[in-house]
Amino acid sequence: RAAGRAPSVTMPRAAPPKALQVRTLVRGDGPAVREGRLLALQYGGYFWRDGKEFNSSWSAGHPYGLMIGTGQVIKGWDQGLVGQRVGSRVLLVVPPSLGYGPKGLAQFGIRGNDTLVFVVDLLGVH
Repeated sequence: RAAGRAPSVTMPRAAPPKALQVRTLVRGDGPAVREGRLLALQYGGYFWRDGKEFNSSWSAGHPYGLMIGTGQVIKGWDQGLVGQRVGSRVLLVVPPSLGYGPKGLAQFGIRGNDTLVFVVDLLGVH
């Protein structure tokens, strides 16, 4: 996989899952991500409904840093990324209840009923 390039994502033509789906696409050999740590990552966010990208650190041109497991990000990230290993690429399918909820997030065109798909590269933890 090329560094700094977002993966292509193809959505299945099916109803979205009701529960959080976490799939490790590439298993890293770094330390496990623990709650309350600063996590550096690259990510792309896509709509289940049409596969269109709504946000991406690759497009922004720089990695993203966040505190994981502390409620700073959507529940789907806190639940799905804790325990993964640095160096991994993880696919998350996040139902609305673990995403932005019934209000959605208008600035990114996210509706209250949107299931979101993220591909996340875990770069480092501090």
